[in-house]
Amino acid sequence: MSTPLRNPNIDYGDGWFFVTIQVSLNKSVFGAIVGEECVLNELGAAVHDAWIAHPAHNPGLYIDTFVVMPNHFHAIVRVTGGNGINLLSRVVGSFKSYTSTLYRKLKETRKCVDIGTKLWQESYYDNLISSHEELLNIRNYIQNNPRNWNRDRFGPVTTYCVGNSELLNRQLVAFVASEGRALDGGQCPHPDGGQCLHPHEIKQWMLPTSPATHSLVTTGAPHPPFYSLVVTGVLPPVISTFTSAQEREIFRKCLRKERAFVWVCPGGIPNPLPPRIVAACEAGWGFVCSPVPSGTGVNKQRAIWCNQYVIRHAASVWAGHICPSGSLETILTELKGKESI
Repeated sequence: MSTPLRNPNIDYGDGWFFVTIQVSLNKSVFGAIVGEECVLNELGAAVHDAWIAHPAHNPGLYIDTFVVMPNHFHAIVRVTGGNGINLLSRVVGSFKSYTSTLYRKLKETRKCVDIGTKLWQESYYDNLISSHEELLNIRNYIQNNPRNWNRDRFGPVTTYCVGNSELLNRQLVAFVASEGRALDGGQCPHPDGGQCLHPHEIKQWMLPTSPATHSLVTTGAPHPPFYSLVVTGVLPPVISTFTSAQEREIFRKCLRKERAFVWVCPGGIPNPLPPRIVAACEAGWGFVCSPVPSGTGVNKQRAIWCNQYVIRHAASVWAGHICPSGSLETILTELKGKESI
């Protein structure tokens, strides 16, 4: 059972508590923030349902507002009967143990991201809510946590930039792919059963074409098309973070064929930029931007946010290898659902 980080001056016998539990290594495993909502994957939904079920097995426990976020969990609970300290510890310990079992089962079947042997950090945070005003403020904080997730962390993607910003006003084609595979000229065996993009798909996508309809290219079930785009002559610019191996390969093809691109850099614009990219920016067919200064380094949450920017600003989305239950799959699945409405 986890040891809470407690205030020794608080009487935990009875009252309302604000509880926070953090995922091990601060990893995002429960879903992704899409717009102003936290869209849960299979593991995140299981954690959500597990918390709802707890009061039925714990007399004296009442759950109030709560939220499952990509890498943590917030909840308001009320404990009664003068034994709050033991009940709260028992409930949180049981919740963490049960959801950890669910995590291990999903990990064994490759239905969630593998972050190691532990799902949660050892401890958890709790705080006695001392007034009705504080209760309302914490409820508001929890309810707005998904909405403020990115606003609290990042500035505009174009805060730092170089090149032709007018490219952002063009119809853009997004290319996204998870880490783990390179475009090696054929199928890449992988335990999750996915596929690489075939070479002819990459070739046809990169070369000029006559007007035609292009859909989102995916690497097999369960990722059907989400968008379509009518290409009228000149190929539209490619927008991506160009972070994963497959994304970097697409970037190299863009540079070789002088195809316009928008590079969204989660960790800051490289300094110095490679000469070929500088030349593209000066010639007007390249634009590089970032929300943070050069040398900041890649942060997982910022990378997710930048990928959302890439997808949101594209008229067509192409996908390479997508990690099952990862942040990209969560974002794309949510977009697919909205597109079908």
